[in-house]
Amino acid sequence: MDFIEYANSWAKSEVIQSRIMIGVGILFLVAFIAIIKSENILLRGSIIPLSILLVMLLGYGSYIMYSRPAHAEKSIALYKISKKEAIEKEKIKHITDNSYGRPFIKYLYPIMILASVMVLLFFKNPHYQGMALGIIVLSVAMYIIDYGFVSRSDAFLEFLSKLPSN
Repeated sequence: MDFIEYANSWAKSEVIQSRIMIGVGILFLVAFIAIIKSENILLRGSIIPLSILLVMLLGYGSYIMYSRPAHAEKSIALYKISKKEAIEKEKIKHITDNSYGRPFIKYLYPIMILASVMVLLFFKNPHYQGMALGIIVLSVAMYIIDYGFVSRSDAFLEFLSKLPSN
């Protein structure tokens, strides 16, 4: 597989994940509206984390859907002009992206999940328990989302390291 095919394949897989994010976001929007109308204190406690998750699913999903194909087109155009420069720019982009995403996957999301489980165990107020459940859902969802992006980025970096850069 050459650079052009791989870049297009990468962009397509990013778009597929963004479409899934938007679809799940729409489902969460329906659930979010039902929670707002609900009188259940436990569910109402989860409104803040779920609203953050909605922004991430719908907003970030939409951003990825439109930015990744445009990025791939620019990279391919640059590759046709200068292979070495295109490969180096892609390496820098993916290394930078991974440096932002990897700490969240390794540390932040697991810590948020553990802290929320502790709140579930030690706080008996339904509002706090709802908040903790919402944070658990948010953390698990963001872990899955970031893991998908970082793993594809790692695969792209591995592919780029095998390419001749002349």
